Amino acid sequence: MALIGREAAALLNDAGIELGPGLTEAEFDSVHERFGFHFNPDHRSLLATALPLGDRWPDWRNGDDLELETWLDSVAEGFIWDALHQSPPFWPPSWGTLPSSTEDIATTVRRELRGWPRLIPIYAHRFTPAAPSPSESPVFSVWQTDIIYYGANLLEYLTNELLSGQGRKTLSPRTISVPYWSRFVESANSAESI
Repeated sequence: MALIGREAAALLNDAGIELGPGLTEAEFDSVHERFGFHFNPDHRSLLATALPLGDRWPDWRNGDDLELETWLDSVAEGFIWDALHQSPPFWPPSWGTLPSSTEDIATTVRRELRGWPRLIPIYAHRFTPAAPSPSESPVFSVWQTDIIYYGANLLEYLTNELLSGQGRKTLSPRTISVPYWSRFVESANSAESI
């Protein structure tokens, strides 16, 4: 796993991203205690090697907890937004009848998404699943319910994001399928796939 972290840090360094020291075991434990998740092996390997710093990179060491919690909640917030503002509303039939109140819609979305693997921000609106998702987990671009793969794994994602200059260039065959998320992306974000 350390090799992935070193390769990822080298890609970030080559792209001119400021890097701080990697997170310590105590800092990983603190993230888990505060936010209730563990990083998947590749994401953890990067963060143990070096912490990317700067605008749109989550600062798991010194970042404001409320800001980080908002970032973590942005996936659910995007689904809520599309349920309230899309025409027709984004509402999977498996979630039952669309509630009439904003509060009930938000409650239902959050309840339903709690059964899905939690997505953790890497940079801006790029996310990867938390553990127990294994090494070689894909990276998703998440913009409300418009979700695509942005890399078959962390290293491909970083290459696409940082070195291609014009967005996603490569998407290798994925070796890991993420429950719910992969089916949703592969159905072109169809509510009926949920």
